[in-house]
Amino acid sequence: MTKRILFTILFSGMLFMPLFSQGTANTGPMSLLSRPAHFPMPPSTDKSLFFIQRNKNKNTIVYDANMVGGQFDPSKPIDAYWRRYGSNGERKELTWAQNTFAYGYSSKKDGTGTGYHITLTAYGKRKIHLQTDKNGQPLATMTINGKLCRLDYIWVFADDQSSWPDVYHVDMHGTELATGKKQTERINNK
Repeated sequence: MTKRILFTILFSGMLFMPLFSQGTANTGPMSLLSRPAHFPMPPSTDKSLFFIQRNKNKNTIVYDANMVGGQFDPSKPIDAYWRRYGSNGERKELTWAQNTFAYGYSSKKDGTGTGYHITLTAYGKRKIHLQTDKNGQPLATMTINGKLCRLDYIWVFADDQSSWPDVYHVDMHGTELATGKKQTERINNK
């Protein structure tokens, strides 16, 4: 094995390890669970959009609107960060690797000029629309079960036994805009 290949393997391991070294949740044996009821909900504010939780632990990736003068900041319309529930729920910024390879996003202005189409880094097949509601409050919407919904949260179930997680399924949870009915759609990866 050449030194270059060995260096690449070692560097890759060091780069991706922080992505998955957030601690282990006490969720019991591996099974295809939904989000446990005892997992914390991030505090709701007037900027709250949605959050992502994983079966790995209770730490949560929070996505809030980044507003300037009542409009989304065009350079960064969403503020994404950790809520570290293993450390009293403190806020912690995403690392460069987490932002680039796992929990970051890309944004593109929509046709209205005030909203954005958001693509999460980890899953680009399902778009999120970022807009304000009739009261000027930020809102993240997407299609869940064929219905237009406010995106509430995403639950990721994965096996983290190796250096790169093996995702079994992702559950999209939202509230139907037309009826207020809760919607959940599971995207299976296995």
